[in-house]
Amino acid sequence: MKIQTSQFGEVHVLTNCPLLNSTERLEWMTEVHESFSGSEERYPLRDTPRQILSFNYVQMRKEMGDMFHMLSANLRGQWGIPLKQVKRVIPDVVDDDYIILETNSTIADLRVGFAFIESKEGGQVVEIIERGRYIIIQEEIRNPETDEVIQELETEYQDGFRLATNITVTNAVIMPLRICIIDGDASINAGGFWSNASMVFRVLAEDLPEHSGDIPDQYKDSDIYFKPLLLDGDSIEISMSQHQNMVDNGIGGFQSFTHHTKVKQSKPFKSLIKSWDEFQEFRRFLFRRGGRYRPFWLPLYERHLNILNTGNITTSLSTNTKYLLEANRNYLAVKRKDGSWTAHQITAKTGGSLTVSPAINAQRNNIENICYMGLYRFDADQIEFQFLGAGISQVTIPILELER
Repeated sequence: MKIQTSQFGEVHVLTNCPLLNSTERLEWMTEVHESFSGSEERYPLRDTPRQILSFNYVQMRKEMGDMFHMLSANLRGQWGIPLKQVKRVIPDVVDDDYIILETNSTIADLRVGFAFIESKEGGQVVEIIERGRYIIIQEEIRNPETDEVIQELETEYQDGFRLATNITVTNAVIMPLRICIIDGDASINAGGFWSNASMVFRVLAEDLPEHSGDIPDQYKDSDIYFKPLLLDGDSIEISMSQHQNMVDNGIGGFQSFTHHTKVKQSKPFKSLIKSWDEFQEFRRFLFRRGGRYRPFWLPLYERHLNILNTGNITTSLSTNTKYLLEANRNYLAVKRKDGSWTAHQITAKTGGSLTVSPAINAQRNNIENICYMGLYRFDADQIEFQFLGAGISQVTIPILELER
């Protein structure tokens, strides 16, 4: 499919982008200034993440030749790529230019710009020119003799998208259409009756997704989340870095020193996303992070604490955990059996006793877990989604502990 646009000129639209085994990469850019003490200052250098899409296209017989000739003629051209991972079901539209839809959940992706609609009538590219409208729910009525207002005009905001032209669609879904160029070369493996084309698309800067992210609950002026960390198999790998420097002339003794006042821990933040709502929530979480820029509180989940308390727990915790004083950890997260979480600061340590604030105020048998909590940030500016099929996607991001 080929379309003509006023902003981008001629664009070739690939309507059948396979989601299985494809990837989407978002790239932020953060400058991190680290002091000798291990503290750091971070500066975002890119407000909008770059977006890179990767697909493998398998074609048979005639489609094989069509793809080959299209790539040969337009490899250096501009391409329109539908993002099926963020498609939305829309109500039927009959010769109208407005789609009623809740737009907040996809505000970073589906917005003013181009979109692609798949329906019983086929596939078509549409241009979204406006978000939302006001509709009249009560007409204004005036006295014809005195011109006095008898009934006030009342309007109501209706969420959705206004299109550049009228459409008619039934049983339809809408998805963003990104304007891209092919990044580098295209690779084609061709057999007698089939071919497999591998291509990477880089979204043009004018069409990149942009969103500041939703502001979650706050703890000590930073975001706090209670997302579970998934194991990689039957374990999770935790790396501890001391920023060690060795001075060794090779002929005698040697010296070792480190700039960091505390050991820094890093681990993979792995998420398996199984539904459309989870996918959108996770994307908003990513936009809020801005790559390595914005830190967040997260429970450790590992059972490092053996709590001995029975009955009602308030501000005092008893534990037989070894090396408690040396651990130098100051924050705890408490999960109750009803699924709720609370955050607490350790204000005092004496032997095997901890004093926390605020008070926990819960019965021990109503508490599922008490674990340490740390302040983390992403340790990468590049985040890649892997699409596994059946609406399931996976993403793994390294995170670095800043405060504990």
